[in-house]
Amino acid sequence: MASMPVSCPMAMWRPLPRPYRACWATGPAAIRLDRPPVTPCLTTIHGRQSPSGCIPPMIRPARRVASASATMRMAETGEYGLTAVVINYNGGERLLSCLQSLVDHAPLVDEFILVDNGSQDGSPEGAEQICPGLVIIRLQENPGPATARNRGMKAARNRRVLLVDADTQVTPGAIDELLAAQQATGAAIVCPRLVFAPENKTIQCDGAYPHFLGTLVLGNANARRDAGSAAHSVDGLISTFLLVDRDAALSAGGFNEAFFFYFEDLEFGLRMRLLGHTIACATRAVVLHDRGAGYTGLSFRGAGNYPKQRAYLSMRNRLLTIAICFHWRTILVLAPALLAYECATLGLVVIRGWIPQWAQGWAWIIANRHELRQMRNQVQHHRRLRDGAVLHGSPLPFADGLFRGRVSGALVRLLSGSFAAYWRIARVAVH
Repeated sequence: MASMPVSCPMAMWRPLPRPYRACWATGPAAIRLDRPPVTPCLTTIHGRQSPSGCIPPMIRPARRVASASATMRMAETGEYGLTAVVINYNGGERLLSCLQSLVDHAPLVDEFILVDNGSQDGSPEGAEQICPGLVIIRLQENPGPATARNRGMKAARNRRVLLVDADTQVTPGAIDELLAAQQATGAAIVCPRLVFAPENKTIQCDGAYPHFLGTLVLGNANARRDAGSAAHSVDGLISTFLLVDRDAALSAGGFNEAFFFYFEDLEFGLRMRLLGHTIACATRAVVLHDRGAGYTGLSFRGAGNYPKQRAYLSMRNRLLTIAICFHWRTILVLAPALLAYECATLGLVVIRGWIPQWAQGWAWIIANRHELRQMRNQVQHHRRLRDGAVLHGSPLPFADGLFRGRVSGALVRLLSGSFAAYWRIARVAVH
């Protein structure tokens, strides 16, 4: 994939603008991080344009029962249709393959939206040849996938929305399985089984789980692909491909646009669960994920140097997730483990030469503490679940190739075992 503009991750080091709005997915000006406004150029179909107003600026918890009048209104307005929102940045041939798979294997999709994050490879023009009538939202810069997903959900005319990254391909029957799982479970979000392409044999994940240390654990990661089983509940997700109840997602604030890249799906899934929404994984719904070489300066594929911009975003966004979503009682109970993890992180930072990135992450958190307090207050005021009902304490997840050598591996296993033991004791206090 083509290189990502260096200015985008660097912009994440700047403070949030003030005054900060209560909802972080309310419009083009929200969470801009001192970037110029992102102005969409929208191609319309059926004489319709994307709504430009803000969604209600208050996070709302999950509704327990939909009224009969609401159900009738949904049927009358066509909200039982299905919209596919594809997120693209210089996707090239992979974008075309993605759209072709949706056209071939998702006949229930009656609206296609492409949100393009300032691509320079001409891929949006090629997409129109694959999918006539495609709605294209062109962003003049690359604000990150969180902003693009929010823009696509707001533009969708249907309540049921597929959020699709351009490096994925749908397999036959996958969409039917996702819809069946949503109907059976009533989940606000349904994840498919992601399988690494082009080998198509190894599972990337069956949903995910938020770790009590503020990271994300992939379900069934790197297991051999099998036939799958019935849909089951999970407490987290990765945002590569999702079936989303748009109204539930936007009422919860949508994706947090302050994250730009990495962990935006961790925070979104954790926030949805804390607000009382459910997440399911349909393992019979297989979506192929061709990660390729990823984004220059951000992606890591287990070899070579770990990108410094990725290190910065990962460290900072982990702290963001804890600051926004964790209850104060949880933070106090977990303080020894969180401090130990931060010390271990600092040791890795010194070894890898990431001291500037580590310091800039903390500086960003401190500089934006007032805005983060507003985000936190919204979540904590409306939450329905305790942290202990959502957080997990499985072995620590690390990117393949991050730690090399027997000594490093042994230390990681020792640290992981110690944290797991601490969680078995601490989770009683955070339930």
